[in-house]
Amino acid sequence: MNTFETPAEFRAAFDALLAGTQRQLRVYDHDLSLLEIDAAPRHAALRALCVAGGGRRIELLLDDISRVARSHPHLMQLVRDFGHVLEIRQADSDAPRPEQAFALADRHGVLLRADKAAMHGTLHLDDARDAVPLNQEFEGMWQRSPAGVSATTLGL
Repeated sequence: MNTFETPAEFRAAFDALLAGTQRQLRVYDHDLSLLEIDAAPRHAALRALCVAGGGRRIELLLDDISRVARSHPHLMQLVRDFGHVLEIRQADSDAPRPEQAFALADRHGVLLRADKAAMHGTLHLDDARDAVPLNQEFEGMWQRSPAGVSATTLGL
């Protein structure tokens, strides 16, 4: 178990989790602002996961998706190019949502912030015991969430 307290440590922990992801990455948070998801190394790692194919999935579930398209152009390019792998949804505002934020990798890696408003948390790269209930919670929220961010803009 590794702990983190600062934004840089948090992003380094996410990078470590992402580097170890082989098949599935799931992220639940308020938004993506703390992750700096468009930074070159993160974008490259996400792209590599998308390109690898073979049933890989990246699922991002956010409380607020209002700024995703405007603030994360590289991520939106991945959604455009790999919509079959990468999906972004907004959590159902009528359903209860946890106060914690977390990222899950391959059913055994867990990055956990006990409070979405706080920075500190823990990284467990191989902890299936903690990952199983979080995956179940994520799956329930994912199934209840409406369609999310679209990579195309329709208009007349």
